[in-house]
Amino acid sequence: MKKILVYVLILSMIASMHVGCNQSSNQINNQDSNESSNQAPSDSSAIKFKAGTYVGESEGMKGPIKVQVTVDEEKIKEVKILEHVDSERLFNYANESIPAAIVENQSVAVDAVAGATMSSIGIIGAAKKALSQSGADLKLLDVKKEKPALVKGEDEYYDVVVAGAGASGLSAAIELAKNEDINILVLEKMPFTGGSLALSGGLFWTGNGSKYVTEESFTPESLLEWFEMRSETEANAPLVKHIADIAGETFDYLIDNGAPWDVDSVNETYPNSGIYRFETNRGATLTKFRDDAAGNQAAEFLINFAKEKGAEIRVNSKVTSLIVEDNVVKGVKVEDNEKEYTVNAKKVILATGGFGNNPKLLKELDPDSATKWPFLSAGSTGDGIEMTRELGVEIVGNGVMSYEALTPKMGYKGVVGSLVWVPELIVNKEGKRFVDETGQSTDIALQTYLQTDDISFGIHDSQGDRIEDFEAGVEMGLIYKADTLEELADKIGLNKENFVATVEKYNTTVANGTEDEFGSVLSQMKPPTAGPFYAVPIHACIIGTMPGLKVDENCQVIGANGEPIENLFAAGELMFGNVFNRVYPATGTAIALAIYTGRIAGETANNQLK
Repeated sequence: MKKILVYVLILSMIASMHVGCNQSSNQINNQDSNESSNQAPSDSSAIKFKAGTYVGESEGMKGPIKVQVTVDEEKIKEVKILEHVDSERLFNYANESIPAAIVENQSVAVDAVAGATMSSIGIIGAAKKALSQSGADLKLLDVKKEKPALVKGEDEYYDVVVAGAGASGLSAAIELAKNEDINILVLEKMPFTGGSLALSGGLFWTGNGSKYVTEESFTPESLLEWFEMRSETEANAPLVKHIADIAGETFDYLIDNGAPWDVDSVNETYPNSGIYRFETNRGATLTKFRDDAAGNQAAEFLINFAKEKGAEIRVNSKVTSLIVEDNVVKGVKVEDNEKEYTVNAKKVILATGGFGNNPKLLKELDPDSATKWPFLSAGSTGDGIEMTRELGVEIVGNGVMSYEALTPKMGYKGVVGSLVWVPELIVNKEGKRFVDETGQSTDIALQTYLQTDDISFGIHDSQGDRIEDFEAGVEMGLIYKADTLEELADKIGLNKENFVATVEKYNTTVANGTEDEFGSVLSQMKPPTAGPFYAVPIHACIIGTMPGLKVDENCQVIGANGEPIENLFAAGELMFGNVFNRVYPATGTAIALAIYTGRIAGETANNQLK
């Protein structure tokens, strides 16, 4: 089964998508995050402290978090963050909520902030360690308080509701806002906007009529041919044609309104594709794990542009279900932190993203991915698929989008994590090569996924300009180091005989300038010749999913009868399966497809409202 399925996104993003500094809801295992007691809340007066100020430290997303807790004899008075190294953007959401919740509830059994899970766990763990010094009974402090029931809110009325404030949802809102006579509500279940885009590398492809692409670009026919070649299956031809027709003008419209993509950074996303991608103005790249990373820039632009155009955006607002009467969508049910309410709408656009953080859906729709590392937005839980089940909507496409990763926590981000992206000799556990190391990262991830234990190793020597980074990885326990190839093979459990022979053959190929059996670009091949030698573990991580709702060329969702469901649209990752299948085409294609389909959905909804 495994050999039949083929896999290969990051974000927003991530990153990470989607995708980048993901703090996935699946990544909550931490030695300092003990399960809370299920017992009923105790009388807080029974908890006694030794008055004072205490400091504790625990691991967050990127490193240690230091927390200061002040108590008197009876109460926790203050929880304050002293130090952290996590991403400021996501950490702030945890910092705004967790310390206050601990004080309010007089308990460390508080909920982690979705999307900032690892930072939340780090704060809670550090607070526990600080409080352990106060003489208080931690068992009494680790009792979860019951949440008050949601109250019934008043019904609301909008012309269009967009579920999801990622690339596709924001793009739809921007397009809708061109019609000044309608009111638009964007609902985002996470405490922040941007979705997988904010966690991603932010690359964006276009062509076909863009004034910023002077090279010969794609036609609708060649674009369809390219997608089908990369995905090894038929794509939704009318939809791909529609995307091709609007790609250039959409890109130009965003650039002319201040979008951060650098029009001078153009390069072809895949050889002979005619599809050109652009980086952001600040030069942020996929290897940068920082708050000004490319996906963040793009997300901030779309968020601000949508707001400037008049769209209303609400966070912490989850669309829980559709309102459907006689197979006609009439609105949505919503829950926020305090209430549940109905939003009646003439049109509903689902831009809820994928399902990479929903183990149940992964097992159902792509079972071989269920145990793989998610490195994507915590909001990717398949909401759009779940809420359309009763409508009998067909799910199209299969596989996941995947990239090379060093660890499930770091992904490919950070100085050390970025080492998986360095062109290198790559071997499997049998000590043999299996892929073109200079090719697409998506393809390397795909082939890695098919190897024994889903792992490969990038082999480097002591030459080059990244030795300090390799040594940092060794110090962190992430990278293997040995003086000889034989010792390196022993350390990582490779077939020693195969490994040594593979390295020798690789080095001979480079030295002689002969054609490589895997098609690697000779000038980019780096022969490991001088010890000490380093081995970087490479895994395939999930950065997005492909199965999604079947749509027509206007992104209207197709119902069980084969006809469009009235008033219902889907855009972005939720409908990627109409174009992507089995193989993630190339970096930059996911973000662009999300933005283009968001625009198509918004444009069609606008036209129907006129």
